[in-house]
Amino acid sequence: MQVTKYFAGALMVLSAIVFTGCSDKSDGSPDKGKPSTQTSAKIQFVSTLTDATLLSSSNTETIENYIKNTLSDGKTIVLLDRTDQAGVSDIAKMMQNTKKFSAFVVHSQNSTADFDVSSIIFNTPSANIAGYQITSDCYVNGLDADLGGTVKNLDAEGNITNSNDVTVSVPFYSCRFDTQEQINAFTSNVLGQMKTANVKNIIIGTVSNSLFETLKTAVPSADSAYSVAEVKAGTDYTIFMLYQTRYWGYNGVTETSVASGITAYSVDIAWK
Repeated sequence: MQVTKYFAGALMVLSAIVFTGCSDKSDGSPDKGKPSTQTSAKIQFVSTLTDATLLSSSNTETIENYIKNTLSDGKTIVLLDRTDQAGVSDIAKMMQNTKKFSAFVVHSQNSTADFDVSSIIFNTPSANIAGYQITSDCYVNGLDADLGGTVKNLDAEGNITNSNDVTVSVPFYSCRFDTQEQINAFTSNVLGQMKTANVKNIIIGTVSNSLFETLKTAVPSADSAYSVAEVKAGTDYTIFMLYQTRYWGYNGVTETSVASGITAYSVDIAWK
């Protein structure tokens, strides 16, 4: 298996595509009858959840405005699902116009000059971007991101007694699973490599609807410390969150319409 790491500089548009490819309660809700703490930070996942390219001439400006507005407070990161090889120039222009940074996740290679990719958009350069090869044309890629979050203290009745804004460091990765072969390769080898590098990695990605239950079962079977949560099932793909249950939890998701047929899924994560 191939592991690629490189420094994240400004407008990592072409270089990224060359070097890389593809609460103890999990919902974060308090237990009634005893004081507790609630934690929350959000990652935005923008997708049609279909096997189609996201960007078009009719929605590029709308998505650019969404990025500008969503990242204005520095509290989150945005993943644009399926920007693909055709969207490289559009992403470059967006990064120039919004003064943000980008990295790519390669999902599959259709030909020597045609990749299915997603784009991670973030506010400040990351010290490290990493890519792990799953199969010959598919990768899981990500970066260390500092997200703005909140810590809330609750009394025995579940009422909020105190709330503080904090910054939480999240090793965020993404990928897409289209085949049983990819899931087998990931669980048998790549998951262990990622755990050795950083046990706290979170993966928020997509899996073919027909393979979600396979992924959900295969991950804890390979390593019982990890779990897979279903975030949202769409027409062709399901958003999943894969995480180490000792360190993270899944609070839920909220949805916002970005453009016709395009939704931003705000994935709410908890830390322990």
